[in-house]
Amino acid sequence: MHPHQLAAALLGVAAAAAAAQPARRVYVNGLRMDTAALARLDRAACTRIPDGAYWLNTRNGAWGYAGNPTVQGVIGDACSATGGTGGQVAGDGTYGPYATMRRANEVANDLRRRGLRAVTFHNGDGYYVRASR
Repeated sequence: MHPHQLAAALLGVAAAAAAAQPARRVYVNGLRMDTAALARLDRAACTRIPDGAYWLNTRNGAWGYAGNPTVQGVIGDACSATGGTGGQVAGDGTYGPYATMRRANEVANDLRRRGLRAVTFHNGDGYYVRASR
């Protein structure tokens, strides 16, 4: 088989496999997410959102499972290049928001292990950590 024919055959198999995969079933706040919305949500979370039903607080990014009021995390917790501490939201060394003080304290402890001073606080829309040298 000629290399171009092999490549075309492999592309055909890959396309058939992709077409055979069932559509993702992700529901947020009662609405099924379409492909474009899922792509944005996956990017915001820095991970592939598994099929399931979730609630999302669009104001502070807190999320959980539909029917369960317990906060499971904050969209974007996995995004940081600083080891999962969450992204800085301001140029002053502030990280967050986090859904719980427990998570903010975990982040603060991680930053302290890296030799930084870290203080946790709540400002009305979530828990934050401010780090400095």
